Amino acid sequence: MEKKSLTKGDLERRIKNAVVLVPKDKDTISIYFDGKGLRLDVTQDYAVISTGFHRHVFNSYTAQGVSRPWLYVKRFIEIALANDCTVKDAKGETTRSYGKLMAILKEKEDKTEYNVCWYIDLWFNNIFHPLYGIGETEAESFLVYESYLHNIARNHIILSEKVNGMTNLEFINAVVDDVKKFTEGIDERVIFQAKSDEQKMQENIDALQEHETDKAIEEGAQENEQ
Repeated sequence: MEKKSLTKGDLERRIKNAVVLVPKDKDTISIYFDGKGLRLDVTQDYAVISTGFHRHVFNSYTAQGVSRPWLYVKRFIEIALANDCTVKDAKGETTRSYGKLMAILKEKEDKTEYNVCWYIDLWFNNIFHPLYGIGETEAESFLVYESYLHNIARNHIILSEKVNGMTNLEFINAVVDDVKKFTEGIDERVIFQAKSDEQKMQENIDALQEHETDKAIEEGAQENEQ
């Protein structure tokens, strides 16, 4: 079915009613990693990190000055665009590979770009991992609770007075000690049930199917944007 063209009035109403609006400008740079379902966009005012089901939007400036997320996402895109990380997919179409990018950078004699992207990759994983952790199962509810306690412990140590300074290992030990203190007296219960090899295999199959579905949805969304 042919899509109806939007009138100027339609566009104005959409802009007026938009919850999140990030218009492109002359300095916008973008990249999409097909296999990872990850899209990065940076404008003069915002950095947007997107997957098929969520978006992080960071302002380019904060009360402290230039936004570090904006700065690092911008640098990551610049490095990715400067290195040929394209591959051919099963359909013969050219796509960008996150894994190939990291492999190319790692092989370079100068590891500066690799170290920057590796560091940003850690940050990506830190912000993506807990996004959909909320749920009703015993494991989901406990892991959200554990993550909360872990963050409380980290912040407690970060904000505490450090007369003699603190090493990285001392920091880790202090966080572990705080988490143990916070969890003293809680009821022990099973949060992960024992699984047979057949159950594990089926879960892997289901995960692969879900990944393919997510990828198809993301590709459809990208086509609609174009």
